[in-house]
Amino acid sequence: NMKGVKEVDTWQLGYGYIGVNAKYITSLSGRRAIMAAMDTTLATNYYREGTVATIYWPMSLVSWAYPRTAGNELDPSDYRLNKEDNNGKDYAKAMSETRRVELIKKYTEAAKKEGMTNFKVTFTIAGSSLTEHPCYTVFQNAQKLLNENGWNVTVQPDTQALTKLATGSLQVWAAAWGSTIDPDMYQVYHKNSTATSVLAWGYPHLIANGTTTEQGYLNNLAKLIDKGRTSLDQTERAQTYKEAMGYVLDLAIELPVYQRKTMHGININVIDESTLPTNINPYNSPLSRIWEIKMK
Repeated sequence: NMKGVKEVDTWQLGYGYIGVNAKYITSLSGRRAIMAAMDTTLATNYYREGTVATIYWPMSLVSWAYPRTAGNELDPSDYRLNKEDNNGKDYAKAMSETRRVELIKKYTEAAKKEGMTNFKVTFTIAGSSLTEHPCYTVFQNAQKLLNENGWNVTVQPDTQALTKLATGSLQVWAAAWGSTIDPDMYQVYHKNSTATSVLAWGYPHLIANGTTTEQGYLNNLAKLIDKGRTSLDQTERAQTYKEAMGYVLDLAIELPVYQRKTMHGININVIDESTLPTNINPYNSPLSRIWEIKMK
């Protein structure tokens, strides 16, 4: 702590994820092999201890809809408590490297049977520097494991990554979402959404040329998202979204990685601390009632 600077931290609303575009990796098993290679716990090394958590569902930990082992009880001071880590997908879990290699082999063989012949894939880190990203070590490690098992993976930085993402022209990438108070999944995951995210996932390919299995996942996902929008019962909605997130993971288009904290530094030599909001949380920053803040 610098003299007179008070530090207030809260969990961030959004979360970091790794995306895989079905337009380029058309084999479902191929996408699962890529995910099996990703040790997402490596991303947490980038942050200070206690300021980051590994997540296993495509949802902000801060949301009431993030699956929890003991109902939806939230300890407001630590969103990592009783979160559910078992998403039921063997390729999207914490596991040993030996197990990862077994799964890479299993899914790569299955991908060949699904007609995948080109195992040359580019992993993109947004920005000008490779190393200045929490997912760099995740990508680097996955590249090594995949390349030792018949793949040809390149990891590269790209300053145009976000523009390319909006047109659906990246194969595998690392990025982060912002979230809102309501966990409505329509815009990001519904097959009828007009948002650019559906291009990034490769939905146009899945809708036109996806396998019966993939189209089944997409349709079930859409039904559950629609259902989640019609209910006002929070417990029921949480269960609906959990099932929907299961289909997102089944499609192997988004791998959840980490949730981090936001730190606010407040110079209490300058600001009258008693005029700051009393409840600073992910939905309420120190500036949320800026008109009430007074200088000393």
